[in-house]
Amino acid sequence: MLSLDRINFACADPERVSQFWSAVLDRGDGPELFFRKAEKSPTIELPIHLDVNVPDRKAELQRILQLGGTLVETKSHQIGELSETWTVMRDPEGNGFCIQSPPNTTRRAIGNVTFSCANPIPLGRFWAAALGWPDEPIDRRFIQKLLDAGMDPQETESFYVTRETPTSRPRFLFQRRERSRPDSYPIHLDLRAGDREAETRRLTGLGATIERVADTRTIMRDPEANPFCVE
Repeated sequence: MLSLDRINFACADPERVSQFWSAVLDRGDGPELFFRKAEKSPTIELPIHLDVNVPDRKAELQRILQLGGTLVETKSHQIGELSETWTVMRDPEGNGFCIQSPPNTTRRAIGNVTFSCANPIPLGRFWAAALGWPDEPIDRRFIQKLLDAGMDPQETESFYVTRETPTSRPRFLFQRRERSRPDSYPIHLDLRAGDREAETRRLTGLGATIERVADTRTIMRDPEANPFCVE
């Protein structure tokens, strides 16, 4: 089976970007962040971005600005009495990420690896099968509250969530939204395999494609053409 090994950033200045992210996060459990010098296409709306959970969003905004991040905007979404607020930011090389304060957040950590996609449920199920992760259970009472407050019923199929265990981070969040399709992605995922050839065969059976094979890794694309590596 595969495991999530690294979140891989293409950078012009890997040292600068790695210092920024090291200061943003309280590193502990979770995948390694890896920063490499590589070409990347300029893009505003990243196909894959990180959502960072923080105890105090407003305080973290000011701290991250001092670290070299930039503010894009703060957004709020409300349906009836239910509301959510998050702040969109960019790191020193323009990679977008969000900061948010879910209930009971006590430390800074990557909450979600978020995919912007055309078909969240099929793509999410591909990644869940690839990693052997279960669907995240949906509280039907919560969904009914949203519907009662006026949410379009079609929106119930506009997202999908999976994670390794009920308490592990990060989750993989798949959201239906327009996205850019850069030639060279600023961020991609590296997966660790016990048997790389067997796993790439399994992944192609799930709907992935092989882009090329290198000495130590296989570069692949998921069903919506997001690149990832199997090592």
